[in-house]
Amino acid sequence: MRYTPQEESNLAVVKAALAAGAEDFTRFFTEIFTESTTWTIAGHGPVAGEYSGLDDLHNNAEKALFDRLDGPLAIAPRGLWADGDDVIVRIDSTGRARDGQPYRNGYLYILTMKDGKVVSGIEWLDLHAYYDIVERVAV
Repeated sequence: MRYTPQEESNLAVVKAALAAGAEDFTRFFTEIFTESTTWTIAGHGPVAGEYSGLDDLHNNAEKALFDRLDGPLAIAPRGLWADGDDVIVRIDSTGRARDGQPYRNGYLYILTMKDGKVVSGIEWLDLHAYYDIVERVAV
């Protein structure tokens, strides 16, 4: 597939953020999200919905997971594609919960980029795995 220069640039930015977050998933977000990024977690339940900015996303969605992990969450990209201003990313994550049980999840993101940052996006993940650790592990 041939990409435009803008698509190539967007892919390079996202690849760099994925590399930065390889051993600590939080770094992926801090590399390319901003305080004005609009983020949607697709699905059902308390964490599904729209978030406004990195702090909102962290405090109201990610923190519940990360507080229950015994160390950082590692990620491995499984696919990366561009279409105009959108970058589509498939990611797998692995970590260990504080109760010693493994935590794994898969994600599909559509990131809408502008000037090297994510302006909006949507995330699909295994919410069952997310809710399992949040309900199982006390903080």
